[in-house]
Amino acid sequence: MAAAGEDAREALSTLGWLRAQLQAAGIPVAHDRDGIGAARADGRLSVSFHFQTATPFLGDLDLVDAFFAAGIRRAILAYNAANAFADGCHEPRNAGLSAAGRRLVERMDAVGMRVDLSHCGERTTLDVLSMDLRRRPLFSHSNARALFDHERNITDGQIRAAADRDGYVGINGVGFFLGAEGDRIPTEMARHIAHVAGIAGAGRVGLGVDLMYLEGSDFGFFHRSRATWPRGYPPPPWSFLQPEQLGDLVSALEAVGFDDTEIVGILGGNYLARVAG
Repeated sequence: MAAAGEDAREALSTLGWLRAQLQAAGIPVAHDRDGIGAARADGRLSVSFHFQTATPFLGDLDLVDAFFAAGIRRAILAYNAANAFADGCHEPRNAGLSAAGRRLVERMDAVGMRVDLSHCGERTTLDVLSMDLRRRPLFSHSNARALFDHERNITDGQIRAAADRDGYVGINGVGFFLGAEGDRIPTEMARHIAHVAGIAGAGRVGLGVDLMYLEGSDFGFFHRSRATWPRGYPPPPWSFLQPEQLGDLVSALEAVGFDDTEIVGILGGNYLARVAG
């Protein structure tokens, strides 16, 4: 939630709406390993909340504490474009963190909110990864730029810097970040997972599938926000990894050489240990 410049009021309204919908559907909110495990033991899906941009914190860093108390457990600093805190991945100047951004990261770390570096510019990510933080930053849904050259994907240098901080990289199943569509998506995801694991280790990579359920959508959000989608986004409709393809993804992970223990980690164990622990 909270992307493309939402302010605090808009983000709070969205959060309230989501909580009401989840309660009505009987879906629990679970932020940590114990909560997720309890829901899983009951055979239930659980959800957690994050921001895709830090703009709800603009003007008052006390909002970090307030939104943390409301259930936001991690936040991306910039969604593709620049904001007052940081540059996004499509910002050509690649200026990194601002002074306000450094103060924001320090406040997030102090309160317990993780810094998410997906969608951020390369220098932004390296600036954060050079800071002395108590909680490891993560790339929640970013793929390997060495395998497919898209500005939303991350370089081997970024992956290595994350590994040096004992971080985590989640691989997404968005076709145009993989250079694949439909049935080819699981195979390409497995290639990206293997590439990241070769740099960071199999214990630091997992899934950040980024599925957007868009059946019947007019993709108006895309057309209204072209400034945040400047390059590398084909005309919709788009192709994503589907839940029904998870079995194919497991087979693809086996085919590239992962063993059963590593696959269990990739499918969720690594996230529980490194992000939800």
